Amino acid sequence: MVNLILGGSLLAIWNRFKKTETPVFSGKIPIFVALTINLGVPPLLFLQVLYGHLFYTSSVLMAVYWIAIIPILIFAYYGTYIYVKKADKAPLLATISLWTSTIFLLYIAFVFVINSTLTQLPEEWISYFQNKGGTFLLLNEPSIWPRFLHFIFASLAVAAIGKSVFIHFAKKVKPEDKKIAIQKNLKIAAVATLIQVFVGFWFWLSMPEAVWKIFMGGQLISTLFMVAGWIIAMAILYFSFTGKLVPTLVAIVLEVIVMVLIREFARNAYLKGIFHPSDLTTQYQISPLLIFLIIFIVGLGLIYYMIQLSQKPKNSRL
Repeated sequence: MVNLILGGSLLAIWNRFKKTETPVFSGKIPIFVALTINLGVPPLLFLQVLYGHLFYTSSVLMAVYWIAIIPILIFAYYGTYIYVKKADKAPLLATISLWTSTIFLLYIAFVFVINSTLTQLPEEWISYFQNKGGTFLLLNEPSIWPRFLHFIFASLAVAAIGKSVFIHFAKKVKPEDKKIAIQKNLKIAAVATLIQVFVGFWFWLSMPEAVWKIFMGGQLISTLFMVAGWIIAMAILYFSFTGKLVPTLVAIVLEVIVMVLIREFARNAYLKGIFHPSDLTTQYQISPLLIFLIIFIVGLGLIYYMIQLSQKPKNSRL
């Protein structure tokens, strides 16, 4: 979802510049933002459970930038609504709002990248004694920029494929226009993925030697998943360049899953000898999990209902 709203906003800016906007997708950005906020809460809670003492420490070090995410996200959310509502009536205001929201989303992504990286580098926490104001940023870390770009191009690829799916199911788009638009967006996904291959290689080698070597035979399971990631990336390139939507969609979903696991292997390598989630003392309690799952399922049902309401003709621009 984060990939969809960030990549979708970047694509909307490009399409607005080229005057080839697709309301069927860009008009749904406010909904994506709302869904992302809601669906992003459970993963953040689990992160706090597993890596809470690391995550909270890094958050305190950069507290000013971290807490600023909340008001900035609110403004970004309102900006997407202004963009959608004023796209035809006040084009200049809509464009400014879109740019502002996208910049805010890029800021949030950048802060998340820094915080996530700082979480796994306890040796950097000593910087607190030189900067107690909560304004520490890990800008001297070699992996920050490639990791940020890795996320940006991933967002572009996922959003372009997501846009293709929306166009495929759009009822108001002519079949001949659908085919052209889908092919165009799949090519965008292909180019973003191609760039992603090089950025990903840069990100990989920017990590400490002890970390990137686990993906080169140092750890069997990590190496196998890295190889799988490269193979799936090649599949994405082939299917997207040849205009095959369903295989591309399946491949990108598999790639996201593989990349999540690779990221976890890398995090464990960073924290080797310092902390592992298995070190936590656990107490088995089924009732909180059941309550969480029930509320989560009910929440998904309500979200589905709201999406159905938003698809009605009178709300077609929302």
